[in-house]
Amino acid sequence: MKILGRQILLENKLFLRSFEDIFWTLAFPTFFMVLYGLIYRDTVWEDFNMRAIDYTMPGIIILALMVTGIMATVTGFVEDRQKGIYRRLSLTPVKRQAIIGSQIIYRYIIMLVQTIIITVIATLAFNVKINGSYLLLWAIITVGALCFLSLGFLMTTFIKNARTATPISMIVFFGLMFLGGLFFPNTIMPDFLNKISLVLPSTHLNNALRMVVIEGSGIKAMWKELLITGAWIVGCLGLSIKFFKWE
Repeated sequence: MKILGRQILLENKLFLRSFEDIFWTLAFPTFFMVLYGLIYRDTVWEDFNMRAIDYTMPGIIILALMVTGIMATVTGFVEDRQKGIYRRLSLTPVKRQAIIGSQIIYRYIIMLVQTIIITVIATLAFNVKINGSYLLLWAIITVGALCFLSLGFLMTTFIKNARTATPISMIVFFGLMFLGGLFFPNTIMPDFLNKISLVLPSTHLNNALRMVVIEGSGIKAMWKELLITGAWIVGCLGLSIKFFKWE
């Protein structure tokens, strides 16, 4: 546990020293929240009988989780692996479980910080109300974090070098963002795209968050959303363990 704790502390120190990491994981999602808040403010979408900012706020949280879980994880891990950092670490007393565990925990901490910042800005600056349980909100964020981290680590098993890591992760990121209905309802998409969106984790996590934030629903109302997301976690983790490479 001491080794794991030291590794987590090291990862956080490296993160705080990287302006690029801080910008993309903390400033970029915050910028989206502020931008959408200023654009929409009290604009009401009559078709949904709600303010536009209330509809998009959960989507911005999902966007933040994907930035860290997919883009930051893929590009950072592949780059470090290409530099031989993990190969050298494998020759030290630090166990692989501690390395992977520290990566997951420190990125999870960042995701919680992202969510807190976005939620505080949304509630204080733009009067967004969290109608459901904050505990359930945290639980969904945790499930989402595990899902996107699992997907990110799975992608690192198939991406060979840092040159291709960024474009591939961006394709996956934007695909999940637009097809997941983060900023507009899936129902306006063509039928074939709507069918694709129904199997994506971003769609179901987004639905679950909206149920909590907007509708104030309990866990019984979103069991299907969490079940599908859980299937993604299990599938991605299983494939990651099978194909993961340190070099």
